[in-house]
Amino acid sequence: MNSEISVHCSLFTYIYTMNLKLFFLSACLSIALIADAQTRKTIIDELTKYDYSGGTVTIECDSQIKALIGTPLSETKALNESYVKIQGFRVQVFSGTQRQSKDEAEQKAREVKEVFPEISIYVTYKAPIWRLRVGDFPTREEANAFIRELKKKLPSLGREANIMPDEIKVFF
Repeated sequence: MNSEISVHCSLFTYIYTMNLKLFFLSACLSIALIADAQTRKTIIDELTKYDYSGGTVTIECDSQIKALIGTPLSETKALNESYVKIQGFRVQVFSGTQRQSKDEAEQKAREVKEVFPEISIYVTYKAPIWRLRVGDFPTREEANAFIRELKKKLPSLGREANIMPDEIKVFF
């Protein structure tokens, strides 16, 4: 009978120790997740971060609404991996049908990227036209503001710039 009590006590001690370890592990993970959630930015924070027009974007909403909108899917993903597509505008900087048009579009894309590293670049081919479009602008006004900046910083490319309706990516 003594050996039975000793086995029960040992088993109880083992289970108690394991539960205690699991409790501490889950507490540490919970604290880490709460701290990470507090530093995560919501889509509202991301939308107010970029400003192509020179103005200030302010979004005022209740904290409960902000929580409903949510946070990016994963902080481990690059920013450009999480987006939705909507109808908006892009600025077409180049289009051409010549044999060298692909190289010209890619060269102009490098020039734009050098001056505007944060801007999205799209070199596309739809027979027989090579196009270089830049940006993901939800409004025509934002696209116009970008063209003004483009004309200041890259006047040779600004002459050919046109606003084009397009399906754009809104990153979050």
